Amino acid sequence: MNNGDTIVALSTPAGRGAIAIIRVSGGGAHEMLRSLFRPFGGAEMTPNMLTLGEISADGIRDKVMAVIFRAPRSYTSEDMSEVHCHGSPEIAARIIRGFIACGARAAQPGEFTRRAFLGGKLTLDEAEAVGDMIAAQSQAQINAAYDAMRGRLSADVAYIYNLILDVVSAFEAAIDYPEEDVEEQTEAEAREKLTAARGRLEALVATYDAGEKVRGGVKVAIIGVPNAGKSSLLNRLLGRERAIVTANAGTTRDTVEESYEYRGVLFTLVDTAGLRAAEDEAERAGVKRSAEAAKTAHIVLRVTDLTRPAPAETETTGTVIEVYNKTDASPDRPTGGVCVSALTGEGIEDLCEKIYEAALGEGVSADGGMLTGARHYELALAALSALSEGLDSLGSATPDCVLVDLRRALHLLGGITGASATDDVLDSIFSRFCVGK
Repeated sequence: MNNGDTIVALSTPAGRGAIAIIRVSGGGAHEMLRSLFRPFGGAEMTPNMLTLGEISADGIRDKVMAVIFRAPRSYTSEDMSEVHCHGSPEIAARIIRGFIACGARAAQPGEFTRRAFLGGKLTLDEAEAVGDMIAAQSQAQINAAYDAMRGRLSADVAYIYNLILDVVSAFEAAIDYPEEDVEEQTEAEAREKLTAARGRLEALVATYDAGEKVRGGVKVAIIGVPNAGKSSLLNRLLGRERAIVTANAGTTRDTVEESYEYRGVLFTLVDTAGLRAAEDEAERAGVKRSAEAAKTAHIVLRVTDLTRPAPAETETTGTVIEVYNKTDASPDRPTGGVCVSALTGEGIEDLCEKIYEAALGEGVSADGGMLTGARHYELALAALSALSEGLDSLGSATPDCVLVDLRRALHLLGGITGASATDDVLDSIFSRFCVGK
């Protein structure tokens, strides 16, 4: 990837629409636009303001709006141009070919945001949050990505990083100038700062359990014996008829997946085949898939028919919520679970709240950053381990040995924000972006 190139790409989704936006970034972005675009009335283009005019490119003309951004006050920190044209795929393609004929090249996936990172506009975690924002499917995903884009995570990491860096700097000074005899004072201050850093890092690591569910959604498997009302419960939670419901046992032969949003979080329900000794090959396959769905679910709703209590046994690493169904047909109200009627809707709101609490509890905080990605979590966890080793060895090991652990912690934390990210890591992250972002 040559950052001296001028790149061009479509930034709006492919296909027909009202408007298409073509984005250009690099040293030639302004000159190329001027060779293709003529403002109406001969007006001069003002940076950061849309100008109405005509573009001529690759044999077509269109009435468009265009804008220029001057470095470093642009998304990528380079000179940039944008053309807002009519949303015909053919028009957009020809305008892009027009820029390529002027010397631009087609952008690679995520190259605009990668240039923003390399230009110091974004930290790496903020750049990753751009991709998360584009992929978001729920309110919680959007808000978590927005918080990360605003720098909440990088601010938390920077605070921890600077506490450790202060200790590293003091220890290096003590080693370089032993005649000053400040080692004892340095050790006391170091313990206080490293203890504070570890506490903050432990709190950050603890957000991942909820953050991972916010980012990827929560998988909820509904299990039970045949005719316990699993499909009816799925339909009630979704608020619409998604699964087929009949009085015949074994109607559900395969897992049915559908999502709903509650308190901003995306929950994916998996309706499973009734757990019993199956009578035919198709049902046996469905029962097997039911068991597999339960094993991998964050939450399992174990549904029991109050009119014919027969709890289903299943293996899972997730949280099991006992759901007693058909309160409309039975006076029984067992404790230790949630009593509902999938037919009338009784208890469904209580069940939704119970599912939410089991998934996230108090894990979503309005203050501070949140770890939502596995890469960040693994780096933070490893940094916590290195920091703890350095802190625990303080006073019993030489400063040189303590510094090895602390420098490793700094390197790992720098991997989150991009301060120590390698090209391979950057290639992996930005290759998952769409081309125009």
